[in-house]
Amino acid sequence: MTLDHGKTRNTTAVDRFLNAAFAPYFAGGPISAANGGSTGIETLPMNVWETTEGYGADLLAPGLDEHSVNVTLDDDTLSIEGELRGQAPEGASVIQMEFAPAKFRRSLRLGAAIDSAKVEALYHNGWLTLRMPKAEHAKPRHIQVRVGLGDLVQSAGEKRGEGETRAG
Repeated sequence: MTLDHGKTRNTTAVDRFLNAAFAPYFAGGPISAANGGSTGIETLPMNVWETTEGYGADLLAPGLDEHSVNVTLDDDTLSIEGELRGQAPEGASVIQMEFAPAKFRRSLRLGAAIDSAKVEALYHNGWLTLRMPKAEHAKPRHIQVRVGLGDLVQSAGEKRGEGETRAG
């Protein structure tokens, strides 16, 4: 494979496919001071689901600095941003470094109004979990179908034929 960035080997179609697939996660090659120590990670893996009561989301976020995370809700758009941290202790010699501190941002349009006063976010064991209840007006509701004769909208007490005068 050619993930060794510069030390060419015999590349195959599989090698080229794997390099292209993983390039977003290893932008610029191995992590080093030359490339700013960035892995190129700008998003986190996320699962989102919907129920009749609301939405839920789990983000895989090991190393998340819980003080840097910012969750905002603007109408039906959820935005999550923060910083992943993980560094060798000061004065330590790094032997191998496969990830470095990185900032991330995810934004997702949910499609229904959310009751922002009831949104909950919890970070535990590398998972950021969100629960977002739908606003009452956005929840499905049952509409009673009335059966009868006449107009759909009638004034209270008004019956067919009342108030009409006949000539004659």
